[in-house]
Parts: sequence; structure tokens; C-alpha cells
Amino acid sequence: MNKYVHKEEPPSKEVSELRREIILAGHGKGNLTNSEIIKYLSDDAPELREVALNAVLQLDLDAEENIFHALSDENQNVRRRALELVVKLPSSQKQIDQTLLLLKDPSSFVVEMACWVIGEIGDTYRDTAQLVDEIHTVVSEHEDSLCREAAVACLGSLGHSDGLPAILAALEDKPNVRRRATLALAPFEGPEVDEALKRKLEDRDLQTRQAAEDLLS
Repeated sequence: MNKYVHKEEPPSKEVSELRREIILAGHGKGNLTNSEIIKYLSDDAPELREVALNAVLQLDLDAEENIFHALSDENQNVRRRALELVVKLPSSQKQIDQTLLLLKDPSSFVVEMACWVIGEIGDTYRDTAQLVDEIHTVVSEHEDSLCREAAVACLGSLGHSDGLPAILAALEDKPNVRRRATLALAPFEGPEVDEALKRKLEDRDLQTRQAAEDLLS
């Protein structure tokens, strides 16, 4: 995953100490009770809400309900962490349904993670073609190239034929998206794919050219 840099105020000493206590509690150490850990899921400090999510998963404290609830948190870091933890929950239709909603999140930081999650668990969905259609929108319309890159990678992971046109179109995007689109062609075969890879042998971006060479070799 690509990394976004956030310029936020560092947490206070008190919050940092509480964060450490919650992390320890998630590993069965420290003095916090289960009810205290759950209380921190609604704390004013997003740093504490975020680590409390990890702890409730590790300790199985109504993890599914608490993680799904955190997907609508006001803080983007908490929403992203909740998404990251969704893949560790038992497979369910709700996993995908809730994640799809985050493809329209106002934060690119969250959308990128949502694409990754769908790529990881999308094969459990009842209608892969619908997933591809949702991801296609991100590939073709999202203003952030990192989100478009993540969406193209997701289409490659899903490997559904309906996703191929979007991947081919992404070969003309910015360098980071072109590189990812080239790699995303790996599950696909056919003259159209071979021709696209051959064109990428002449791409201006070195890593894109190398990816095309690897797939054609």
C-alpha cells in the first residue's frame, strides 16, 4: 500500500500513555479490563479509538459489531484502521457491503484501503461483476492517482473479465497507475492483452517497461 503523510498534532503524553496501555491489553497484559477497552472505542481521542479496535479484535470483544460501527467514525484514521481489520473478520456479505460504501469516502486515505480490502475478500461476494463496476468508477473518475492505482490493483486481484477494459484504459494514466495496470494484466490472456503489454515495452516509465517485460517473458 502507498503511504499518505498526515500533518497532525502529536498526541499528548496522557494519550500516548493510554495508547500503550490499550495495546498491552490487546495482548492480555496490563491492568485494563474488557469494559474499559470497549469504553475507549468512543473516546474523544481518535488515537485511542484506533488502538481499541485492534484490542477488541484480538480479545474478541464483539469485534464484528465494533469494527463495522467504526467504519462510520468521523476520523479518517479510525475508518481506515477499521477497514484494515475487516479482512480479519469471518467471511460475510456484510464485509463487502460495508466496504463498498467506503469507495465513496471523502478521504483518499480511506478509499485506497477500501480498494485493497475488496481485492482481498472480493471473491466471497455474490456478484463479482457488480464489484468490478464499483471499482471501475474509482479507476476512471477518482481525482487521486493513488486511489486509481489501488483500484486497478484491485481489478487485477479480482481477475474478472469485466475489469479488463478499465485496466487497459489505465495504461495511459500517470506513471504509478500505468505500472500497476501493467501488473494487473497478469491474470488475463488474449491478443488484446499481448498487444497492450508490447506497447508498454516502449513506456516512458522504466518500471512499467520492466513489468511488461516480465509478463511477456
